[in-house]
This record gives sequence, structure tokens and C-alpha cells, in this order.
Amino acid sequence: IAELLKTKGYATSLIGKWHLGCQAQFLPNRHGFDHSFCIPYANDHEPESTSWIRIPENKDWRPPPMPLYRNGELVEEPADLPSLPLRFTQEAVKFIKEHKDQPFFMHLSPIETHTPWFVSPRFMGVSQRGAYGDAIESLDWTIGQVLSTVYHLGLQDNTLVVFSSDNGPLTKLNPNTFELYRK
Repeated sequence: IAELLKTKGYATSLIGKWHLGCQAQFLPNRHGFDHSFCIPYANDHEPESTSWIRIPENKDWRPPPMPLYRNGELVEEPADLPSLPLRFTQEAVKFIKEHKDQPFFMHLSPIETHTPWFVSPRFMGVSQRGAYGDAIESLDWTIGQVLSTVYHLGLQDNTLVVFSSDNGPLTKLNPNTFELYRK
């Protein structure tokens, strides 16, 4: 989509989880995105998850820490995952404001509701549904910030917003999964 829209004069941005390849040739800026601020895969990859990957020939093997990229350049490693929901929201609002006078396409892929659940301290303990509910509250706030920006700038009549989910809701916890907050 980004490649096609870029040829039509759209500014394009990917913010959040990419998860379509973590090597340089697969990152968003090589696939039609002018701007990106992202982690290259889901936040449940090691060592960010709470379990070890067990490989028979090497029981202590773990993938490298989660990287955070801006326009294909490493920003930090390991990424400060609990800070990312707020940072991704700020990045999305900034992108909209900077491109309000031209056509733009922004793919925002938040990480809050993907296990393990990472939320900023502002959302810890605000829901009766525990960590998952707090993640939903955080995601709701992010959506509110983005839509508020669209409306504040008067872009609502010329903006299409699509919501989707790649995995659907978590309906029951796996015995090996537990609620987790990182500080």
C-alpha cells in the first residue's frame, strides 16, 4: 500500500510493530515508507518475553535484544518497551501535524495489547481487567490522541481510519503466560 500511495504523492509512515522482516532489506523504508519508527517484530520475542527459548544443542541461546529503528537506523537496543506506547503515539501525532497539508498514509501498529503487556505507569492499575485491561486503556488513549489530532486539524472529512487486529483478542491465558508490567 505504501509503495502504491507513494507513487501518487502521499507521504508514508510506519509507526509501531513492523514484523515483516528484521534485516535491513526488509525494513519499512525499503518498502514504500518515507518515515518509520518501529520495532522489527512482536514484543514477545526474546529476551523481551518472560520465557526462555530452549534449543536442545544450546540451552542458553537467546536472540539479540529488541531493536528500535527510525528510518532504518538503530535508535536503541534494547528498546525501552514500556515507553514505546507513548513514544509511538507522540510520533503518530507529530507525523499527522507535519503532513496535514498533503495526502498522507500512516500505518500505526501499537504494541500494548500484544503479550507481554507493556504500558506506561500512567495506565498501570486503571482497569478492573488487570494488565490486559490497562493495555486496552492505553490503546484507547492512543486512538483518542490520533483521532483528536485529525479533528483538531480539520482533516476528518478527508481521512479514512481503518482498525484491524492481527491476532484477535486473548480469550484465555496460557498456563505459561502471566500478567506482566515492566518498569
